[in-house]
Amino acid sequence: MVTKEAGRTIHEAVIADFRSSLRGELLTPVDDAYDAARTVWNAMIDNRPALIARCRGAADVMAAVNFTRDHGLTLSIKGGGHNVSGKAVCNDGLMLDLSLMKSIHIDPVGRTARVDPGVLWGELD
Repeated sequence: MVTKEAGRTIHEAVIADFRSSLRGELLTPVDDAYDAARTVWNAMIDNRPALIARCRGAADVMAAVNFTRDHGLTLSIKGGGHNVSGKAVCNDGLMLDLSLMKSIHIDPVGRTARVDPGVLWGELD
């Protein structure tokens, strides 16, 4: 069970259902990739979300936002990991890790770019 901020719990079966609904990974503190996923550029930030949804697309984002709302969790959002203040990584809630979403679509005629939230400036440039 994962402890929520209000002291209640989310049962493992509910977490397993959520995990199976995602194309990306759902990490908990016991997973090997958890510490790397919660790391941001500012190394002074050491927050520990209860869950990390490593989203692969918009459907994962929608599922994670709905899960967060339905279970009363705090939500934080990590894009490229450069959030200096540390607000990209919450404590005890659900962190959306959008760093794997790196699609870039350029429309040379319209002179526009559509960029996913995990793209870093150097990748776009």
